[in-house]
Amino acid sequence: MDHSRRSFLTGLTALTAASLSAPKLVAQQRALGESASGEHFPNLEGAYLDNASHHPMTLAAAGAIQDYLSGLTAGRSADVSAAVRAKFAQLINADEDEVTYAPSTSLGENLVTMALGIPERRGRIITDALHFVGSFYLYEQLGKRGMDVVILPLQEDGSIAMSQYEEAITPDTVLLALSHVSWVNGFEHDLRTLSELAHSVGAKIYVDIIQSAGNTPIDVKAMGIDFACCASYKWLMGDFGLAFLYANKDLVQELQPPWYGYRQTRNFVTPQTRLYPFDPPGEPPYTSEPMGGVGGIFNAAFPPRMIEAGANVSLDLLLETGVETLQAYRQPMIEALQESLTARGFRPYTPADSTSPIVSFIYRDSQRLDERMARAGVSISTYNDRFRISPSFFNDMNDIDRVIEALGRA
Repeated sequence: MDHSRRSFLTGLTALTAASLSAPKLVAQQRALGESASGEHFPNLEGAYLDNASHHPMTLAAAGAIQDYLSGLTAGRSADVSAAVRAKFAQLINADEDEVTYAPSTSLGENLVTMALGIPERRGRIITDALHFVGSFYLYEQLGKRGMDVVILPLQEDGSIAMSQYEEAITPDTVLLALSHVSWVNGFEHDLRTLSELAHSVGAKIYVDIIQSAGNTPIDVKAMGIDFACCASYKWLMGDFGLAFLYANKDLVQELQPPWYGYRQTRNFVTPQTRLYPFDPPGEPPYTSEPMGGVGGIFNAAFPPRMIEAGANVSLDLLLETGVETLQAYRQPMIEALQESLTARGFRPYTPADSTSPIVSFIYRDSQRLDERMARAGVSISTYNDRFRISPSFFNDMNDIDRVIEALGRA
């Protein structure tokens, strides 16, 4: 571990000590924010608080990508796939052979539905208003193809109540599909209880973890999750084109391959053929050796090696630091946003007890804030009905003060 990473991790871990007084905590936060920004993200300008959209990549990850490219030009390349998948498995407490790749979170969700034989098997799918809006197109189309699709509405406090799922679930329910932490307002589902509910009727549970992996503790075993997926460009500090797909290996016998690619075989480089010079004559012209397990269901082709090289380094940082430590560091910033902006007349959209990195406020036509934010050097997300603030470990209370001041009063 290099000196800059060691000093960063040592200081960050110190934040979890209960003996820190409030003034000392604020001072530590400022020091750590400056350290993280200066040593990991030196090119950041202003207060970047839009990490739920696209998290910046660390210098170390960018360097790993450059090293990969340099290797290509020198005629060499390294295969780190097994190591990267193992690191992600550790991050979510999965077994190494339960993690494979997908091109994106959305495609991973599609692959899961196909592997479950949906829509041919019919039955009910339950999702909710806080799931990723892009997934609604998938379920709209599955509804047109015969599935009974239920989208649970939002509660007044910005949550989805467990009782809504309990009332919606039926004996013919085949899938619960939802986001662990909502991209809309940071609401976090009780996945253990939802998994038990799904399994009580023989249904499976798919969880989009793109807004939680890397910032919120995840234990797929303890939570009872069947499937999960997340791309690397948000809190894993990577880029588009690489997603991690988790599937409980105990379910493999129930699944059907959603597609067929040569990486689902053990012998794709040297297959059994009767096509080329020196091949034995006979039929069939080609014989595969299918791979077993989760990889044999979902593998298709090689991942984007450049992004994988960066993910290899980013996952190291997350594992060495500890997601719980990052969450503890961030929480005072979340609480300050909730308390200060509510006091200034903004209507909260995020549950008051939230520990996720996303804080949203209901605000009509919030895009009109964009010019004001730009003048203040602040980056947040604005929508027709809300604005969203999402701090990370390189932010500090200075950034929080800056966005609060820029927003002013409702």
